[in-house]
Formats: sequence, structure tokens, C-alpha cells
Amino acid sequence: MNRLSEFQNVLQEFSPLLDAYWPYLVGIALGILTMISRWSFRTYMGGPDCPSEERVDEKTIIITGASGGIGKETAKELARRGGHIILAVKDEQAGNKVAEEIRALISKKVDVRPLDLASLKSVCSFAENLDVDRVDVLINNAGITFHPYMKTDEGFEMHFVTNYLGHFLLTQLLLPKLKAAKQGRVINVSAQAHIASNIYLDDLNLEKNFSPLEAFGQSKLALILMAKHMSHILKDTNVTVNAVNPGRVRGTQHLRRSPLSSTYIIKLSMQPWMWLLLKNPVQGAQTSVYAAVSGQLDECSGNYFSDCSLETPSALAMDENLAEQLYLKSLSLIRPYLPLPEVIQTID
Repeated sequence: MNRLSEFQNVLQEFSPLLDAYWPYLVGIALGILTMISRWSFRTYMGGPDCPSEERVDEKTIIITGASGGIGKETAKELARRGGHIILAVKDEQAGNKVAEEIRALISKKVDVRPLDLASLKSVCSFAENLDVDRVDVLINNAGITFHPYMKTDEGFEMHFVTNYLGHFLLTQLLLPKLKAAKQGRVINVSAQAHIASNIYLDDLNLEKNFSPLEAFGQSKLALILMAKHMSHILKDTNVTVNAVNPGRVRGTQHLRRSPLSSTYIIKLSMQPWMWLLLKNPVQGAQTSVYAAVSGQLDECSGNYFSDCSLETPSALAMDENLAEQLYLKSLSLIRPYLPLPEVIQTID
């Protein structure tokens, strides 16, 4: 009874406070401020929207890896702006679903074409069967990460060929169609991971010191170097080549093999942090869209963009000698897969 009496006395002491309404208002205000601060931080982490509202009416735009994630959202936005979108995808069923979704929302022309970037023969087949007179924009978007060590039947490590060499070959094969456009654009989707990576010219397959992160980083660094060197080769043409960083993005296939998805408990516990710290695919697509549509970039080539702004990549990504060596090495690797003599003349 003594404890009950003490508790009642405490309640009586706090009764004026409990009867007042201002503590509740303070609590609500603090809750709102907390939500606003978190939302502002989330918006900041998401990056800016594409600052350009320019359209791409009747332009032919090829996007690799457009069956989901960043590629899908890039396709949807460029279709909304009037483009003729070609989804170059490995999974045709998933690509057809994206095409149907775009047609239902936007009623624009969308085509699906099979393309397995891990197979250089598939890349050649895609280019040979591409029934368009010109290509206005080629977005080399597809990519893999956290893949265990594996070589393709053609002898290339999976990250290297899927993320980089397949796109390198595709770009060379499509150069005649890019030159047929009024202003052709090649956009390589790189990643921030390039900063901590190197190019192993004598071991591009990373047979000596493989790790999934190193393989991914090397392939993304290679895409920036490709853009840098090709910008010099194409300086007297109407074709530009740039690289973009979409940022760290959730909701993509990249995290499927990540340690963050290794167990259900880890995956569940990381969800709030991923929501707070990572971009969603729509936000991740903004820089690709900007590089594809902005009229201010008509003569901009060999550069690197992040959050819709010109950025400086790593020191290695700026190394012109390394860019040239990688280009020549890559050219030697794809020569057996160049069926068109005019393409060889174009790139020599």
C-alpha cells in the first residue's frame, strides 16, 4: 500500500503538467522536426533530378540492361520524352514486361532485342540484326557485380566482359549508325567504385588476384578510360562519348550476390539503412538521362558526370597513356569478332 500511495503522490505532483496541452505540442513538434530532418537527409542522399526538360522526340536510343533497375527507369523517362527506345536485354521475358509497362504508361515505340554482353558473338548478332538507320544515343548501362570467378566460353572474366568489353565491342560496331545521327552520343554507366581500382593490362581477367570488388572496379574504371580515349579518336566527328556515375543505388540486381544479402536476417536489418543511404533506381537514372538529353552537352566528350554535374574521376581515370594502352589492348581482344570491314577502318 505504501508503494501505491507513493505512486499516487507522484501522479498528483505531475497532474498540472499532464493537464496542460503544451507538452503534447512540444512532442509533436519534435517528431515533425525529426521526420523533416530525416527526409531532407534522404532527399540529399538521393541527389538532384535531371535539370533539363529537353525532349528526344523520334530519336533512337539503345539501353543495355534495361530489364530492371537503373536501365528500366532510364528507358521509361526517355520514352516519356519522346524517344524510340530499344531495350537490349539478356532476359527477353523481363524486357517484354518493361516494354509493356512503358507502352501502357506512355504509348511510345519500344522494342526489345536480345543481347548477352557476356558473349561477344551475341554482341555481333545484335549489331548485325539492328534494323535502324541511325542510333542517336547508346547507353552502355548493363552490369554485374559480386559474381564469383568465372570465365566465359570465349575466355573472358565475367565482370570484365559483361561490364566493359562487351560494351566496347558494341560501341565499335554501332559507330557507323552513331555517325549517321545528327549528334550521336555514347554514355558509359560507370560507378564510384572505380576510385579504389586499377587496370591490370597484363591480367585483365584477374587470374592472379581476383576479388569481385576488384573485378567490378576495374571494369568501371575501364569504361571511363574508354570514354576518354574515344573522345580523342572521334573529336572530328559528330559522336561524343562520356561516362556517368549513377551513385549507390538500391533495388538493382547488383545487391543480389552482395554480403548484405547473404542471409535473411542481415538483409532485413540493412533495409532501413539502405533506404536512408542509397538512391532508388529513379534517382540513379537521373545522370544518364541528363547525359542523353541536355543540349549543353552537344560538344562535350570524354568527361565524367555524377549527380548531373561534371566531376573529376580518379587520377588513373585521367591517365591518357593508360587510356590509350587499354584501348589498343581491348581492340586486339575484339578483332576476331569484327565482321564488318568498314568497322575496322573506322576504329583503326
